Amino acid sequence: MVFRKYVLVLTFILFLLFSLPGNAFAADQPVAIFHAFNQNYKDVESFVCDLGKQGYSHVQISPAQESNPGNEWWKRYQPFDYSVIEGLGSEDDLKDLVDEAHGCNVRVIADVVFNHMGNLDGGEGFENLNKFPGLSSSDFKTADSSTGQRPCEASENNGYSDGNRNSELNCWLGGLPDLNFTDNVKNIQKAHIKKLLDLGIDGFRFDAAKHIPKNVVKEYIDFIDRESARKAWNYLEVIEDNDTKAEDYNGIAAVTDFRLYNSMKDAFTFFGDLRSLPANAVNDSRSATFGTNHDTIRSLNDKAINPYDDITDSYLATAYVLAREDGTPLIFNEDNLKSPYINFGVKFRQIMTQRGAEGRNVKENILKVTDSNTVAVMERGDEGFFVENKGLNRFDVPVLDLTLSNLEGCYKELRNDFTVAIEQRDGKKFVTRWGSADRGGMEIQGRDALYFIREPFSQCQAG
Repeated sequence: MVFRKYVLVLTFILFLLFSLPGNAFAADQPVAIFHAFNQNYKDVESFVCDLGKQGYSHVQISPAQESNPGNEWWKRYQPFDYSVIEGLGSEDDLKDLVDEAHGCNVRVIADVVFNHMGNLDGGEGFENLNKFPGLSSSDFKTADSSTGQRPCEASENNGYSDGNRNSELNCWLGGLPDLNFTDNVKNIQKAHIKKLLDLGIDGFRFDAAKHIPKNVVKEYIDFIDRESARKAWNYLEVIEDNDTKAEDYNGIAAVTDFRLYNSMKDAFTFFGDLRSLPANAVNDSRSATFGTNHDTIRSLNDKAINPYDDITDSYLATAYVLAREDGTPLIFNEDNLKSPYINFGVKFRQIMTQRGAEGRNVKENILKVTDSNTVAVMERGDEGFFVENKGLNRFDVPVLDLTLSNLEGCYKELRNDFTVAIEQRDGKKFVTRWGSADRGGMEIQGRDALYFIREPFSQCQAG
């Protein structure tokens, strides 16, 4: 009888395991991804362990395949030969980077470009398609009347609002020859994926995914899952337009959250109001979130997507991204260096992730405790909180009532190493210590962000 019950229980468990959605077995979601944008693999190898100490779980490299020659970053996104790793380092350089990263518990995500090949002839409307190793003209989408002729151009002004997805899927991006996903093309691209997996790559970003048919993207993700034993973490670049939404693709893998980016842009620019937070986002806790990326920076791209006029506004948006519970923060490499607080936001997120895994309350909640359009306060359950001031001037209030929050006890600010006490007083909760025992309330300098983590109360009683 006992044996029969054991068999029944085991059968039930196996049934649950095999009936769960596919992503139930997916790799761990990154804590935060450092985007080593256009950086040589040897250079990334030299600092990748420092990233791990800051709290980053992953580093993302730029596309590895041989591309159009030249130092311009965008040429990395113009593939020439998928069988060769060249441009930012050799195959050995990439293997050395991966080995170094794994040695300090950092994983590596590779950017892949599968929608199109490079513009080789310098023209916008015609390419000699026989120049690409392993590919022939039948592997490309071209005009019916002329092999190699661009059939149409995909752009904001041409087709992104016409009520169908033809231009997104079948037209060229400028002069970049659009690939047909023939068996030959898919075999070549899968071989590139397999080469990267064999080098130890831990996940992939799919460039221009909205321009690739969903069934092809899914086929590639399924291939990665099989080849990696479901240990790779993947996400898709999906820049929303009137014809394409994040929800069209996020059933396949995580997607880039341009919806959140645009919503934050409205809040964090000069005339924006932080009382509009929380920002509107894709309803997916896995989505790749960012205050800025290489597609939104005007100095990198003359066709930048909804760029900030003041790049430091995007740093404050990034600070907010790191404080949130949901999302997978993607941090642009220069921002990590130029901002004084972003790397501390990464550490905050790492600590909140760890404490959440321990079953502690780290639920995100924007607190309406200041009536200010420039200051935002977010609690992460009772385990931490975040304050930022996008205004130019110092924000200082002598009394801060946190009765309706989960916060109570002692908290330490990660960058400045000062403590804050939140205590009961006459049936309410107030900040009774902000940095020193002789002041309560809250103070934050202009253009700054602060991250606080819960500590034993003895920390607030010392000094």
